[in-house]
Amino acid sequence: MNKQIKNSKIKILIAITTSLALGLFVGKSNDSNFFNTNTVVQAAHVKGNLGKLTTPKKMRGTWYGKAFDMNYKSNTIDKLRVKAHKIGSDELHRQDTNAKGIKNTKQTRNWVRAFYPVTFKKDKNIKYISMFPWSSPVASGRSLGLYHFKGHRVLIERTLSSYRITNVYWRSAKLARMYGGTKPKELKTFAQW
Repeated sequence: MNKQIKNSKIKILIAITTSLALGLFVGKSNDSNFFNTNTVVQAAHVKGNLGKLTTPKKMRGTWYGKAFDMNYKSNTIDKLRVKAHKIGSDELHRQDTNAKGIKNTKQTRNWVRAFYPVTFKKDKNIKYISMFPWSSPVASGRSLGLYHFKGHRVLIERTLSSYRITNVYWRSAKLARMYGGTKPKELKTFAQW
């Protein structure tokens, strides 16, 4: 009998404690300093930012290539990682080109303004992601687009200063060692808008 009274007292004590705790929580939930479900924390707005650009799924992953140019051919294999919103260390953002006073800040130091799809004349309908510095008016940067070459899906890289092909990225380091440093002959070295 003594055990039953002790158990019922414990149950009553637990019920009272729970009721008090719930009452305190409900009472405090209306206080904006305690808990507010309507508050959404957002990153500080950056002038001209229209949000992140998403890469095509077929482009994502790790790619390998050997850089080359008109009088240069690297022996070193470059590794390039493409993620949903990032290429290498560059975070891809769409930019309002009409916005005035766009500048680099701590937040934008790894940002690039990115455009997709970008196509060039007589370039086999390759759809490129073109990337420019976030605040630079100069046309420096690069474009990356998917293409089929030697029976494999590759990433063609063009420089944006003269639209030259400067790299062909492959899905494996082995393919890059075999074919790296060569470009498809059917693609023009210099592209045209």
